[in-house]
Amino acid sequence: MGNLVRLDEILRSHNLKVTRSRIEVLKILQSSHKPLSHSEIMEKLDRSHSWDRVTIYRTLGEFIEKKIVKPVLSLDRATYFELLDSQSEHAHISCLECGKMECLEQDEYKFILEKSRGFEVRSTEILIKGICKECK
Repeated sequence: MGNLVRLDEILRSHNLKVTRSRIEVLKILQSSHKPLSHSEIMEKLDRSHSWDRVTIYRTLGEFIEKKIVKPVLSLDRATYFELLDSQSEHAHISCLECGKMECLEQDEYKFILEKSRGFEVRSTEILIKGICKECK
């Protein structure tokens, strides 16, 4: 239940009403270690409740607007979502074969830009394309 309080606080601090759909979407994104698509979020929602796809889209849109969630575009221009506070700014890697997307932990480019060029990085939208080990 301690986790629920934290999610309530996130919503309230962004002037959003606490609703079941908002809490559930936040729980899913908070527990994920990678960006998720709308479909993946829908699959992970509690099956004991009937969820409206449009409501979940609206919820994600509100989260983007309030800067709770960051949209990440995939290779096929599909939108994936991740919590902004889940990790620091980072790049993503995506498989050209299966489309799987993952977060990259260390971003050396940020260090290079900030230290050698004096450029302060505030947002990162880098997608590195390759073939994952499962598709090789």
